[in-house]
Amino acid sequence: MARTVGDRRLAGVTWDLFGREPEIQFLTRIIDDTAAGAGGWHVLTGPPGIGKSRLLQAVLAPAAARGIAVASREAFRLDPAVPLVTLTGALRDCSPETSAFAWLARHEPERADPLGTLQRLRTSLEQAARENPLLIVIDDAQWMDELSALAVRELIPALASSPVRWLFAHRPPSGADRSTPGHQVVRWLLRDGTPPIRLRPLDETAIAQLSAQVVGAEVDNTVVALAASCLGNPLRTEQLLRALVRTGQLVVVRGVGSVVGDALPSGFVDAVRELLESLSEPAAWLLRSVSVFDRPFDIGEAARLCGRTAMEMAPLVREAMDDFLVEDPLGRLAFAHDLVRQAVYSMLPRSLREQLHRDVAAITRDAGRPVLEVAEHQLKSGRSGAAEAVRLVRSTAREIARVAPGAAADVMLRALDAADADDPGRLPLIADTVGLLAAAARLEEARRLGGESLDAGLDPQTSALLQLGLAEACKHSGLDRQTVEYADAALRHPEIPVPVQARLHAVRTHALCYLGELAGADDSGSRADTLGRQSGESAAVVFGLAGRSLVAYTEGRLTDSLAHAEAAVELADREGGEAAQRHPRIWLGGALIALDRFDEAAEVISAGRRKSDRSGAAWADPLWHYFHTALLYARGRLDDAGVEAQSGLAVAEQHEANALAMPLLGMLLRIAVRRGDLSRAQDHLDHVRRLAGDGVTAVPEDVLWAEAVLLCASGATKAAFDLLRDFYPRLLERPALFTADPASAAELVRIARQAGHPGEASMVVVATRRYADRNPGSRSATGSAAHAAGVHHSDLAGVQRAVAEFRRADRPLALAAALEDAAALGGDTYPEALSIVTRCGAERVRVRIEALLRERGAVAPHEAAEAAPCLPQLTKAERRVAIEVGAGRTNSEVAEVLYISKHTVDAHLRNIFAKLGVRRRAELARIVAQECPSIT
Repeated sequence: MARTVGDRRLAGVTWDLFGREPEIQFLTRIIDDTAAGAGGWHVLTGPPGIGKSRLLQAVLAPAAARGIAVASREAFRLDPAVPLVTLTGALRDCSPETSAFAWLARHEPERADPLGTLQRLRTSLEQAARENPLLIVIDDAQWMDELSALAVRELIPALASSPVRWLFAHRPPSGADRSTPGHQVVRWLLRDGTPPIRLRPLDETAIAQLSAQVVGAEVDNTVVALAASCLGNPLRTEQLLRALVRTGQLVVVRGVGSVVGDALPSGFVDAVRELLESLSEPAAWLLRSVSVFDRPFDIGEAARLCGRTAMEMAPLVREAMDDFLVEDPLGRLAFAHDLVRQAVYSMLPRSLREQLHRDVAAITRDAGRPVLEVAEHQLKSGRSGAAEAVRLVRSTAREIARVAPGAAADVMLRALDAADADDPGRLPLIADTVGLLAAAARLEEARRLGGESLDAGLDPQTSALLQLGLAEACKHSGLDRQTVEYADAALRHPEIPVPVQARLHAVRTHALCYLGELAGADDSGSRADTLGRQSGESAAVVFGLAGRSLVAYTEGRLTDSLAHAEAAVELADREGGEAAQRHPRIWLGGALIALDRFDEAAEVISAGRRKSDRSGAAWADPLWHYFHTALLYARGRLDDAGVEAQSGLAVAEQHEANALAMPLLGMLLRIAVRRGDLSRAQDHLDHVRRLAGDGVTAVPEDVLWAEAVLLCASGATKAAFDLLRDFYPRLLERPALFTADPASAAELVRIARQAGHPGEASMVVVATRRYADRNPGSRSATGSAAHAAGVHHSDLAGVQRAVAEFRRADRPLALAAALEDAAALGGDTYPEALSIVTRCGAERVRVRIEALLRERGAVAPHEAAEAAPCLPQLTKAERRVAIEVGAGRTNSEVAEVLYISKHTVDAHLRNIFAKLGVRRRAELARIVAQECPSIT
């Protein structure tokens, strides 16, 4: 006797993981590793329906059984409309509950202060990982929102030393999907890291096993052959078999399932349609209607959309949940798989689909959902709705640009596709879209769209706005010449609004300074100041003043540099808002370092960094790292300076801020040479050349001088001079190198003399004397002039004056260089120079001085005997971090205790783990307890 199969509930995922034994074994090892205290990340990738979600679900219970806290969430297509929803949604549902994430339930950080929340998230994750190892699972990661994607890029390296394991499921991109924040962050993860776990189609044996389990009986070849038409995709196979069961086309005879009949479903959508038609009409209408939500929804929203009461909806929801819907941890409803939702959605006629999106737009607006979600639905509701979507996005463009510029840009791009070519609103829309693309760091798209539109006969105001967006995009990526070209083109229109003129001049100031056109840069900064104050555009005033501070620094006018920076800080503190977001303390710190006011500079950088962290201004991070590196270098702390610069470079690369990568690479190159690591210095130089080949510009003090230092260290002094030949004449008007590195003046003299060019050596002496006269209160400037003249004229007394000035300025590396030159002219100062460079970690100079002492028949003096430090393989800075971590502190707590940045702690820990050969904080704690018992 035959019976129809289908009395089992097939909702959700019900099959075993047939054919996935290797993947299960690998994930089991990962879970065991995490339980033992290690962190890391992995990406599962494969086409929709291949079983990624099921595989992720399979690790949750074993993880919990091993004492791992689990935070899991599926991302949805509309996640980009709600900043941080993907990540905070996972953490809110963490099991077991932890107080570390309790604040996420009390607040809505994604709407209140989304950028500031990133910093708090890191601290909370560190706290949670201290309580239990933590597994964070993000399914359909390609749909994660922009801030969650940014957080992932920040948090994965930051938490690398903590027992935090990340698992992402991701489908390969196609078409426009390639630019989603989720796809971008997955590409970043896979670029240099762990290979992905690729899920392949199931083989015939696994398909047969799957078919038997879905049917609930053995199956014959008719079933296996039909299932094979789904190309090894388990979800499609399961949906097809469901449809056969529902329509009575799959029956069991004597314990074996078999397909009967000729009219078989032709594909996945047909299979879903068969299931849908098996429901009552009200339940089927419910599913068709809610398929437009594209995210989890509550029963109240569904009731309003269907025109029913919540009570009337209850039996329909129960019926739909048998095969289509599931309940999430927050009690909301969603389709069991997005492929099923898409299939149902595809069955809606266009006119009905547009009306449903119109209704959902009203529902989401009334519920206070984010503007971008409302706009998404309006965009899909027909031409009038698209216009309303654009109006909404444009009205809040500045706010959206801080949290989800990419999602907003995508709305605008789709609206552009829908707009008529002669629509008068099209050109202003292009200008706004370019600005959003630039804010999202989608610079090539911004430049392409803007470039295509500039010759379209724009009105002056629209053209200027478009060119402002392009200028800002180019400046961010280090393309200073293009920045100036766009700004100049916009400023040629006298009718443009004054606030826009002020913003154009502000960005132009910085670009011109980097191009070496200092007079024009200072004039543009002055105009930004005047026009910005006139129109109330305070952010342009602050950025213009910061640019003028940079110009004055470059020209060696240190008092002016300080005054401009102080004025910018005072205005930013008074006005707040976007003006404060320019973070002018960055340039104030640089001016204070130039004036040898190191303690004040440290306080300014620390305070400014805290403000920057609270505001979530990720763009400023590389600059903070650069100026903190400059401070540490000036104080002779080479190890700390190197870690700080490396941290800044990592952040710059994460945000594709190539303009900020250049000066950090220059610092790393010079530090590597001082340490005697010429191979690493060459690696940094190669990196600089790759960026320069892409059109990224940098000032000569950042990279040209660094390359010359490397050439000299390699014995190629003549090549170093040839590289700097055109640089010497500019020193009179551009003495910034003496400001950044006071010892460089004497080295420039030495290079020119050894290359047989005394005229250029004299240029340095004249330039440093003028520089010192301009800055009579600067010990470093006076010492730099005395040092250069002393070396040029072989004047011991002059070099000794430099020694005295550098000693008062507290510049150890410059002091050591002057002491070494004094010794070469007959002084007895090698021992002190050797002591300083040894303390600073300047290994190359130490080796040279010891060799000179041996030539003189002298024995290199030794420092007073000290007890051997614990963990001798670590630097002092690394040892301090290791001891604090060994005491149980999180990276954030270590940063607070040691007054360094979190990124610097992260970098130190990476070095510590590599040197000690450990992978877990617990292992480090054991080593610290064994080797440093008196400290711990």
